[in-house]
Amino acid sequence: DRVRDVLTAAGFTGVTIDEVRADGIWGDGADDAADFLFGTGPGGHLMRQADTATRAEARRPLTDRLRPHEAEDGTVRLPSTSWLVTAVRPAVPAERP
Repeated sequence: DRVRDVLTAAGFTGVTIDEVRADGIWGDGADDAADFLFGTGPGGHLMRQADTATRAEARRPLTDRLRPHEAEDGTVRLPSTSWLVTAVRPAVPAERP
């Protein structure tokens, strides 16, 4: 509702919001996925502040939690949900010379 309200207030019309679900591929196996998750974003930020022993201690449970999500091809797939928002911007009259 908030997105729809903001776009409508900005003059957009035909606002539609659709939920999109898909599996995200996070790595080639649990170890690779853990490396990715702890090497980027908030996980990477926190891990760069930790010492070697703490990083290893944190990595083990994450890797264990990712193993059940390994697909037959070895990739780690986790469900993901996003919103696809579309709207129409009304034509703006051209300025006169």
